[in-house]
Amino acid sequence: MAERVVLHVGPRKTATTYLQRALQSLVRSREIPADLYPIRTRGRIDHNHVPGLIDLARSRGEIGLQQDAWTQQDGSDAEALLSAVSAASGDVILSAEAMSVLQASGAQAVVDALSPAPVEVIITARALDRVLPSSWQQHMRNGNFEAYDAYLALRAEERSSRIYETELGRAFWRAYRYGDLVRRWQGVARSVSVVTVPTSSADPAETWRRFRAACAVEALPIAPPEIPDDRANISLTGAETFAIFGLNLAARAAGRGRREVRAMHRTLLREGWTDRADRGPRLGLPPALRPEVRTWAGEDLDALRATGVAVYGSLDDLRCTADDADPGVPSADQVAAASGAALALLFDERSADNSDDD
Repeated sequence: MAERVVLHVGPRKTATTYLQRALQSLVRSREIPADLYPIRTRGRIDHNHVPGLIDLARSRGEIGLQQDAWTQQDGSDAEALLSAVSAASGDVILSAEAMSVLQASGAQAVVDALSPAPVEVIITARALDRVLPSSWQQHMRNGNFEAYDAYLALRAEERSSRIYETELGRAFWRAYRYGDLVRRWQGVARSVSVVTVPTSSADPAETWRRFRAACAVEALPIAPPEIPDDRANISLTGAETFAIFGLNLAARAAGRGRREVRAMHRTLLREGWTDRADRGPRLGLPPALRPEVRTWAGEDLDALRATGVAVYGSLDDLRCTADDADPGVPSADQVAAASGAALALLFDERSADNSDDD
């Protein structure tokens, strides 16, 4: 049995994919032992442990999922992951951002399933004024079609009503009210620590160094491996996200499934948009919402400090800095440019196909 399980629970949009890809790369290059970060538990290579741990939480009724998500699971993913932990002889690192939305009973179920190995939890945390736009961006990349202003209004209503405490499907603030998240896991894990994600101007590898220190696993190298942008989860710009929003609306109206829509997104990113000379700025917060988000962030920082949790990095990284320099919502011209680039890619592909037929 593993001597210790280091469980990284995310949340999403807090450098999780970067850290997971780095760990996967180290296993594949044999720089760390395969059982330290198990990536071959399901007859395929995974970069994280979302399938196994979602299967575990799902089988115990502890996670809210969309109707078309993980419907094929039958408990075998969870069993395979737990078998890998059981077979390990030293430390094991597991990473699944979906675990950040578990209620206290769900967290307890995960810790119980990993027993008798003690569980030490790592939470990565990012400033809320970066999380909210990035979260809607991911919402669009997942094939959804909820307008940005409606998405932000719903987050505000959920926070004020605290409905997320009782409704399993209202998960956003269970993940991003960091003080509450820490306390839930402190109640069941041997230890909890927080790794703050530095601002964009900082050294990108700093997140890895902080994560490594929190893990306290000597086998992890001080310097992270190089992760190509397309493996570390490419960020959309503000204009591209709104163009994706339009694509999702049209695709859903045409009856296209989520998997097909996401394949369209990947094509745009990898074969078109990332090659644009001027992709435009990232998505920011609408100016009217910025004061309220700063207030939220201040409340959450106070709650986080009150937990006494060990912090790797600086809590100042979690302060909201959105001001007049924040990129905000893209203009119509910027969205038109991104949409036009997508259309140009489509016509280029059709022209190439026609040339092949000649």
